[in-house]
Amino acid sequence: MHESTSITRNKIISELSRSPHGKLEEYLPSGVAAAKQDSEFLAHLIGWDKINGQVRDSKVALPVIALMAPGLDPEFEQNALAHIAMLRPRELERAFRFALAQRVPGKMRTLYRLVRRYLEAKESDFEKWSKLALQHRKTLATLYAITHAKRSEIVGRILFEGFNPPGSAFEAVANLKTMAPAEAAGTILEMRIPFIVASGALGEKMKEPDLILALIKRMSPTELVTNAKRLKKLGVENHPALRGAFEAALERAAKSTKNVLKTTRAAESMEEDDEEDAFADKLRGLQEKQLQKLSGVEGDWIVLGDKSNSMQKSIEGARQVAATLAKMVKGKVTIIFFDVVPARVFDVTGKSYEEIKSDTRHVQADGGTSIGCGLRYAIDRKVMADGIAIVSDAQENTPPLFVNEFAEYCKMVGKEVPVYLYRYATAMRGYQDRDLAVTMKEAGRDLQEFDLRKEIDFYSFPNLVKTMRTNRYSLVDEVMNTKLFTVDEVLGNLRKEEPCLSN
Repeated sequence: MHESTSITRNKIISELSRSPHGKLEEYLPSGVAAAKQDSEFLAHLIGWDKINGQVRDSKVALPVIALMAPGLDPEFEQNALAHIAMLRPRELERAFRFALAQRVPGKMRTLYRLVRRYLEAKESDFEKWSKLALQHRKTLATLYAITHAKRSEIVGRILFEGFNPPGSAFEAVANLKTMAPAEAAGTILEMRIPFIVASGALGEKMKEPDLILALIKRMSPTELVTNAKRLKKLGVENHPALRGAFEAALERAAKSTKNVLKTTRAAESMEEDDEEDAFADKLRGLQEKQLQKLSGVEGDWIVLGDKSNSMQKSIEGARQVAATLAKMVKGKVTIIFFDVVPARVFDVTGKSYEEIKSDTRHVQADGGTSIGCGLRYAIDRKVMADGIAIVSDAQENTPPLFVNEFAEYCKMVGKEVPVYLYRYATAMRGYQDRDLAVTMKEAGRDLQEFDLRKEIDFYSFPNLVKTMRTNRYSLVDEVMNTKLFTVDEVLGNLRKEEPCLSN
């Protein structure tokens, strides 16, 4: 295959681990290349991402893109369809509309049949369907309508006529607004009414402490972090009982590893309003605990942070990478900030992002660029590492060059150390600039690159860092060992638990 069209498996992982903030089409260039070149790997990656990934967009887009591969093996097609069938209704609608927009060749009839079968399977257990419809009523109605799926009379009346069966949760939601606060609170807990549904039905009654308390107790980890700002506005931090319930809910959420990105977004949103926000601090604490549970990254790491002229963004990026590593690894994490000399060095092992931000607050962008000088420092000080993360625009204009120092460093540690580049946009280019990726390739050295030039996406860092390994082939092995699924396994019997996703 021609070099310009080839894509390595590690490159596929890195490209498809980024968050496009809802723009599913951004997965297309690398995703389509992966589907055509290595459909087997993409099939297993979809499964690995379902278990380990933090970005919901990838779980929606990748199975659809996998279907674009010409002459797709039936086993891989089944796996893609199965993962589409695992989606919740809102994400299923997004996947279906994404497929429509791409006009997936030869697969649209199959997707129509899949959605119809999905709806039929969900409807087969009315009790479970009712819980699903309580939160996804409009989306389910849309799915039935756009696929012309058959439905039972009761389902049709609930979705399209606004019917609320007597004694059902639908009726309870409709009556929440007229109930006394204590009765409404008990109903929310007894009927297990989701926060977003209950809050929409309650209107002005949402300000009642009894109702807020019931909602907090009922919240899922995802609901808690995505609605933290609203809870703050409702005065939760100023009411002892509500504050205690919120903190207890945070402890429950700390057991989940599925909400790290949402927790980060929620904390950032609050900090934009007030840098000293107590709620933001609590969410940062939750994020630290969630990152620790993610783990999966081994060994000791060096983070080389570019602080050359106009690279202030990479300074912040180095903090984010180091903070994520510090919580996800058991080993040592060292940040070395450089320009043409190793300007500042910090041992950040076990430290939080806030602690790292405080320690590095005086690091400022100035000077030229010598990535190699940072590694030279590690050689001279015998800083041993199992992996290296570089946060930079990768444009070296001053010796020593990284590639030369890297050869000596590998001799010192006695092995080829994996190198990961978090590439930021080039701010200034000098006459003698050498691109790090080019020099490493010319020397026959491996380098994995995360391209952050389009936008600075700190929310993607946990997802990207989780793919880093001290053995550059071990992640590919993990992916290839991930089980593939069939539609029958997913939709065959919904009365059983959701299919186990791990081997």
